[in-house]
Amino acid sequence: SGEQKITWLWHPSEDLNADQIRRSWINQLLLREEIKETGIEQSGFRTPQLGAIHAALAHWAVSDSIATVVMPTGTGKTETMLALLVSERCERLLVTVPSDSLRGQLSGKFTSLGLLKQFGLVHPKAERPIVGVLYEKFETKEELVQFIRKCNVVVTTMAGVAGYSESLQVCFAENFPYYFVDEAHHMKAKTWSKFIDKFTGSKVLQFTATPFRNDGAKLNGQIIFNYPLKRAQ
Repeated sequence: SGEQKITWLWHPSEDLNADQIRRSWINQLLLREEIKETGIEQSGFRTPQLGAIHAALAHWAVSDSIATVVMPTGTGKTETMLALLVSERCERLLVTVPSDSLRGQLSGKFTSLGLLKQFGLVHPKAERPIVGVLYEKFETKEELVQFIRKCNVVVTTMAGVAGYSESLQVCFAENFPYYFVDEAHHMKAKTWSKFIDKFTGSKVLQFTATPFRNDGAKLNGQIIFNYPLKRAQ
C-alpha cells in the first residue's frame, strides 16, 4: 500500500512506555565519588563528571538559557550526559552529534545507560531509556511527532536535522524540552544558530572539548563548567 509504518526493532523494556520509564528514574541516581587510594577502591563519578553534573543542575535551577560544559577528551562526557538524563528525569531529550559514527556510539550508550549500570551508579529498578535513532527524514509532521513521543531520547546528526524543512525544525523544538549538543565545537555557525535558536522553551546544554568552534569563533551560551586541560592530563 506504500504506507510507512514505524516499528521498534528491540527494547529491553518493551512492555513499558516512555513515561513509565522516566518515572522509574525518581531518586535512582547515586552521585558517588570514584576513590582510588591505598586500601580503598570505589567505583563512581570522577571529579570532572561530578563538577559538570552539579553545574548543569544548578544552572537549570535558575535559568533556561543555553549553557556550555567544557570537558576535555577522556574526562567522561558521555556518562555525564547519562547522569543528567536520569537525575533530571528528562522528558524527551534530543542529542545531536557531528558524525554518523558518533551517532551509533552515543545511541548505544544511552540504550544501555553505559557505565552507570555497570558501576551501580543507578539502581537496578531504573529502566533503560527508549532511544530513537534518526537516519532518514520523516516526510510529515504527524510521522515525526509519533516517533518522538514514543522515545525518551532521540539521537541524530546535526546535518540530519539541518536538512528538515523550517516547519519540521520547529516541530523538533516544540517536542523536546531538553537538547544536548555533543562535540559542539564541530558545529557550523550558520547551521547551528538557525536550528538551536528555535529551542527558546527548552533546556539546551552544549558539550565540548574547547569553548571555541573549529572555525575559531566562540561558542554561544554561558560557560557553566570548564574543566582545565592540565587537570585532565
